[in-house]
Amino acid sequence: MKRFFQVAIVVLSIALGLFFIYKGINKHFLSPCKVYGPESTIPLEYQQVISGMCNSGMLVVIGFFQVLSGILLVIPRTRLIGAIVLLPIILNIFLLHYFLDNRPHELVETGIPLAITILIIVFYYPKWKTIFILK
Repeated sequence: MKRFFQVAIVVLSIALGLFFIYKGINKHFLSPCKVYGPESTIPLEYQQVISGMCNSGMLVVIGFFQVLSGILLVIPRTRLIGAIVLLPIILNIFLLHYFLDNRPHELVETGIPLAITILIIVFYYPKWKTIFILK
């Protein structure tokens, strides 16, 4: 059973890493800033936040850290660091959708990577618990 969890964590880490490498590159090179039209059903507050982050260059910074954490997740030795770098990013994305977006499917789409990230960090608990135990 332990072997199953190890293999599952490796597969989930690689899938999550590749996903965030793609999403980060997408923020840098592939997609321009979103322009929302008057027919958009997305809440105005969400539109303003995304437009502000895009116009200020914040999405490029987020994209950089998504690529960095994705690369770290794919490499076995740095998998835990990748998950730790990714956690605040995906948590903020999830909370942004929770508080400002009215589309429930977005919570599922952001909740799954958040849950996988937390699962990876919990799986590596024996490795990082020694940092916090003072003797």
